[in-house]
Amino acid sequence: MSTIKDKHISRRTFMKAGGALVVMAGVPLELVENAARAIAAGNFYTTPDTGTLASWLTINADGTVIARSSHVELGHGVQTGLAQIVAEELDVPVHSVTMILGNTDVTPDQGGTFGSQSIKVAGSQWRQIAAEGRAALLKLAASRLGSPVSQLTVKNGVVSNGAQKVSYGQLVQGQVLSWVAPITFKGGQNGVLGTAKPKDTSAYSIVGQPVPRMDIPGKVTATATYVTDVKVPGMLHARVIHPKGIGSTIVSIGSLSSSVQGTQVVRVGNLIAVLAEREWDAIKGAQALQVTWSNWNKLPTSTNVYDVLRTLKTTDRVITNRGDAAGALESAEQKLGATYQTPFENHGMIGPSCAIADVRSDGSVTIHSATQYPQGLQKDVAAMLDISPNQVRVLRYEGPGCYGRLSANYDDAASEAVFLSKSVGKPVRVQWMRADEHQWEPHGPGTVHDMKAALDAGGNVLAWWHEAWMPPVNDSTELGASLAGKPIKSTGLGGWTGPDLYTFTNSYELAHGLPELAAGDTPYGFGLRTTFLRSPGQYQITFAQEAFVDEIAAKAGRDPLDFRLQHLTDPRAIAVLQAAAMAAGWDARPSPKSGASTKSGTVTGRGVAFVIRDGTYAAAVISASVDPPTGKVQVQNVWLAQDSGLIINPMAIEHQIESAVLQTVSRALFEEVTFDSANVTSLDWKSYPILTMADAPRVTSVLINHPEIPPTGTGEPACNVLASAISSAIFDATGVRIRTLPLRPDRVKAALGA
Repeated sequence: MSTIKDKHISRRTFMKAGGALVVMAGVPLELVENAARAIAAGNFYTTPDTGTLASWLTINADGTVIARSSHVELGHGVQTGLAQIVAEELDVPVHSVTMILGNTDVTPDQGGTFGSQSIKVAGSQWRQIAAEGRAALLKLAASRLGSPVSQLTVKNGVVSNGAQKVSYGQLVQGQVLSWVAPITFKGGQNGVLGTAKPKDTSAYSIVGQPVPRMDIPGKVTATATYVTDVKVPGMLHARVIHPKGIGSTIVSIGSLSSSVQGTQVVRVGNLIAVLAEREWDAIKGAQALQVTWSNWNKLPTSTNVYDVLRTLKTTDRVITNRGDAAGALESAEQKLGATYQTPFENHGMIGPSCAIADVRSDGSVTIHSATQYPQGLQKDVAAMLDISPNQVRVLRYEGPGCYGRLSANYDDAASEAVFLSKSVGKPVRVQWMRADEHQWEPHGPGTVHDMKAALDAGGNVLAWWHEAWMPPVNDSTELGASLAGKPIKSTGLGGWTGPDLYTFTNSYELAHGLPELAAGDTPYGFGLRTTFLRSPGQYQITFAQEAFVDEIAAKAGRDPLDFRLQHLTDPRAIAVLQAAAMAAGWDARPSPKSGASTKSGTVTGRGVAFVIRDGTYAAAVISASVDPPTGKVQVQNVWLAQDSGLIINPMAIEHQIESAVLQTVSRALFEEVTFDSANVTSLDWKSYPILTMADAPRVTSVLINHPEIPPTGTGEPACNVLASAISSAIFDATGVRIRTLPLRPDRVKAALGA
């Protein structure tokens, strides 16, 4: 177990290490002088209220480089990818770069790690930041070597004018130098503006190479520190007793018997927990404590929820309105329509939530968390306690997978630990149990999609209509804050994401933005807590759209791949579809296949789908088998082509694709949250099954590189194309279209009438 203590890095620390160059960035420009004064005082890591000044880079006397980013490693290779970008622009070996990720007292706020943004946003920023650092070093080298910068070259951290050489380490040895880079930091992609010119991509030798992930050795050798490993001096363990129903409040609390020693009961509003020095004592105490909750039964059940979603008050947004889709539908002789439904889902973290909070009497707060956005959590904790964000420090560790579960304002264990720590005046570690996680996490929301199309006599599309009932992307609150009576509401727009893909002449798309179920009938500011998980909103939209495109193609008697290509003009879209089809050995023909059957005996089929997510193009072809007597679907092969602009690390992209495929096959085939009128009822891995190794498909990745295009996201695009392609493969094999996820055996069997 790791014991974490306060650390302060000073000018003396750098001098003991032999010296360093510290590269700072300033925004707004009038704060540059403040940054310089902070450096002069040896206070390198103080971030002002604006959160826009920080020490970005340190070049040490031994030639090593430290780079700091708010983006964090989620097992997706961002640590390695960012290190490659920094190493490339500085001209140093990638193994000499150490990325410090997430800790709020030493990293600038570049936003959170979600939405495929780490390389797309932070990567573009680091390209400019590292170029500024290289420019500072070359100015030092020009003075040392007596040559203009234009005559200098750099290789592996050594600067040469042809006759003389000096290493980066030698340039800073014996001194602590500061460089306030002429950078304007606005945040977002291309949000770092400076004067240094980054390398031309044609000169890259590190970016684009398959560098092994830096985080893997520590995980394999069990030396990596996860948030569940962390201990701090004087820490108490807590087990929270969550409400019986989503809107239940405490009626009465019993007392713990003398047999449960070393425990104390702490209550803050409707947040109640048992605390102890030993974790097992806290568990026993929580199991023994009798808490009476009020009855609350205002949810629709998961069996009738799709009908209820249509009745809720909505905030509507017209997404696309091209031509006259309504008129074309009314006058067309050939029409088709379908309704697609996606379930409430869990993020399904393999390990339940865990965090430590230390709220001290001097007003300072330290949080130990696996959050995806440390600075976001820092601001939330400050709001909970009515203090400045500068009083809150978040130390970030890896966790057991999150997929959006710990984005910004959803670190529920941390929020509970904050109020419990404040109450007892000691550090408190909150560890959830599996049932807590399945019941109280903010679930991926259920959605409904009405699809319509009109065709002419030749099978050409006259109209496209998509009407969706979807909740906002981000519309919940920290659980601990709400239970303690300090809710922090975060409201997002309707959850429609994704571009208008196809060139249909008449097209209409409408999003009905929904509230959380029963949110107005609870005292907490939330109902059935929801927030989209991996590939927010677009996973559900693409399932409905791409499956319906296949339905139109089948109605027109067309090959589904050719039909898509006919209605696309973007050359990157066409290329990625053709690449996936070529890898799969696509056989052009209409669906369903000749010999499609719902009778006994295993039948096989294929499906195709396409998406653009965050500027990344992805297309998949899948093959699947269906066993009509049991309804079991087995995805056998996935061929997935992806174009994400400039490739930073092909090995990492392949890992991302494979992880996205496995998780999405799991979502499409198995995952569904069930609930009664009071609360979630799928509380374990039996009632909420996920993919096992026996059900894993073979995955073939095809990467298309565009060095001339900035890199875009790779963590989410592949998620979007699997569900519709699987649905289409079932149709191809059986002639039956199933439009509600998950495609679990009982649902498939019933649809096939077997």
